[in-house]
Amino acid sequence: ITEHRRGRQHLHHPPSGGWVSVKIRSSIHLGDRSFSLPLTPILEETDEHLCLKLAAAVFFHVLEPVVISSPQQHPALAGQDFAPDLLAVDLTHQVTLWVECAKTTLHKLDKATKRFRGARIVMLMARPHEAKQMAESLESEGNDRIQVWAFPYGEFDRWKSLVREQNDIIGEATETSMNLVINNEMFMTELQRIR
Repeated sequence: ITEHRRGRQHLHHPPSGGWVSVKIRSSIHLGDRSFSLPLTPILEETDEHLCLKLAAAVFFHVLEPVVISSPQQHPALAGQDFAPDLLAVDLTHQVTLWVECAKTTLHKLDKATKRFRGARIVMLMARPHEAKQMAESLESEGNDRIQVWAFPYGEFDRWKSLVREQNDIIGEATETSMNLVINNEMFMTELQRIR
């Protein structure tokens, strides 16, 4: 699972994008906000998916999203049989942001748009071609509420290569950009809006 280099543990990223059985822990300092974020794989969740969740938490940090592992985890999802990867709510527990990391089913997205009409629904994709495929599928379904964002070509792979089991992230981020130092390495990117 890990390799040791200069005394630090690194995620081992199998060529197949295989499964990870390690927890990713991050200490995040963005502007005047600091927080810890533990990410634990759910079922057969890939390292790529965990790295996308970490990125989404950084992009949307201002909204203080919660990483969701099941619908029972948050009162805003009471009675639901599905959950997003990240969720933000207002003071009345109304869903304001629903984030899906990577491809998900059109059925799930359709349910989310119907049940959470006031929520902003965002998909974060690792690569532009994946985002374009998802956008085309959403277009063919006539679902126009979902935003689809992607890392520029090659940038997610670099992000993923910098993520470790223990991460120290310092810098600035908006909903569409990062200017960070992650584990003593610079990382800057600006997401591409595909839809």
